[in-house]
Amino acid sequence: MADPKIFHLLHMSHRAVFRAADRVLAARFGITAGQHGLLLYLHKNAGVALGAAAAALGLRNASASGLVDRMEAKGLIRREVSAADRRACALYLTDAGADIVAATGPLIRETNEQLLAGYDEQARHQIGDFLETVISRADDFDATRFTDTGPGSGSRQGGLEK
Repeated sequence: MADPKIFHLLHMSHRAVFRAADRVLAARFGITAGQHGLLLYLHKNAGVALGAAAAALGLRNASASGLVDRMEAKGLIRREVSAADRRACALYLTDAGADIVAATGPLIRETNEQLLAGYDEQARHQIGDFLETVISRADDFDATRFTDTGPGSGSRQGGLEK
């Protein structure tokens, strides 16, 4: 691949992986990949505030609030008034949510194995290192480097690939 379109390939691979995860999680557990992400986060961070969970999952508070509403309605998580701040709520897994987290552990390992099949240990580490670097660089991304003021201006520096 002479000129890999990394931005595009990352986007497309993210979509493909999440479509597959949504299919499997919906069929086996009746949840989405996004809901599973919140379950995993709460498993390790019981009692967090909605804002902290939203930030950890890369969601806006309003989106996270809807996610929590749907998961609470399914009986997977519960909200309690925060002991530290009575205006806030703390999020916890229910027993049903914890059961899903336990049941998906082997599924996550199986999925990772399928995604990495054919790669030796060194290549697997390189893939992990690359993805962690992408995350770090994206978090530190400097949008001011783009001077494009509109379509066809031709003044773009650096850039996102199409």
